Amino acid sequence: MVTKININKILLDNYLVFIKLNNLFIQNLRRIIIQKYKSLRNYNEQILKINYPTLKYEFTYAKYHNFQRFYKIAQDLNIDEDDFFRNIKAFKSFGSRRKEQLYLPRAIEVDKFFVEGYALYLAEGDTGFNGKTIPSKLRFTNSNLDVIKYFIKWIRRYFPNNYFYLNIIIPDGMNIEENLIDIIKNNTALDIRQIKIVKDFYNKQIKYRVCFDQTIVIYLILKIEDLIKEIIKTDRELTRAYIRGMMIGEGTVYFNRSRYVRIEMRNEKEIKYLYGLFQILGYNCKPSLRSNRLNMWSIYIGAKQLEKFYNEIGFGIHRPRQEILERAVNKGLRINQFV
Repeated sequence: MVTKININKILLDNYLVFIKLNNLFIQNLRRIIIQKYKSLRNYNEQILKINYPTLKYEFTYAKYHNFQRFYKIAQDLNIDEDDFFRNIKAFKSFGSRRKEQLYLPRAIEVDKFFVEGYALYLAEGDTGFNGKTIPSKLRFTNSNLDVIKYFIKWIRRYFPNNYFYLNIIIPDGMNIEENLIDIIKNNTALDIRQIKIVKDFYNKQIKYRVCFDQTIVIYLILKIEDLIKEIIKTDRELTRAYIRGMMIGEGTVYFNRSRYVRIEMRNEKEIKYLYGLFQILGYNCKPSLRSNRLNMWSIYIGAKQLEKFYNEIGFGIHRPRQEILERAVNKGLRINQFV
């Protein structure tokens, strides 16, 4: 059974969310108010009790309406909740200077693909938060183009018909081939409307950054984290998908003198959550604090469990790591070789 998350219910908690409503629906609300209260002013004085010019503007000129306020108005007038949600055409955050409307589905299906992409974002994404402002962006950076394609596909599936763009981050001083942009633009798997070249002094290799600059989206992604993580623990397929997404972003595989998979991060809470998921799947492992790296937590999957990891989880679309894992699994231990 696939679980669905009602996006509208989640966003109702945020007073900064504004909605674009069907014009006929707005006119119908006004008609019902006047029938019941004789005028907008009377309704405001008796029920809503806000600045009256604000309410008048909302019904006369405004293109976007405060989500919480108009939800309350619909409830006051006994408008069916589903009917109200169906008449939402687009979203916008209060104070946003972005011209693009945000289109959101009414619900998100928490399936394997969503969970894997969600975990990948938690592993490798950022929010544009600088310590002084609220998180305002959904950005995802990786040097593996297959991983970038995967994340673009994830955005398009769960947040369709919205504008986002791609930055190609070039190490400062690196010569750029003239046809680099054409190669990316002609790649039908990407199909991005806008691509920008960005120079970065600290980069040592070319990286790609998907930029979906919408405050409401990142608010939603962060808001549902605890709910998603509870759902994941109830379904082993989702458990495996979440670990795989984390491994694509933060995991490593080694095949040299020894063979093992490791994931490490400084987020103690996340590493212990992952440990709980590994326990659900029957892995013999434990989180540990690295002695040679300050505040770095690690989970280690040794050679004896590599085949189980390969069959159940793996590194998904990260082909270089998946190929190393496959060679490590297929390599039999020599006599007296340590695992």
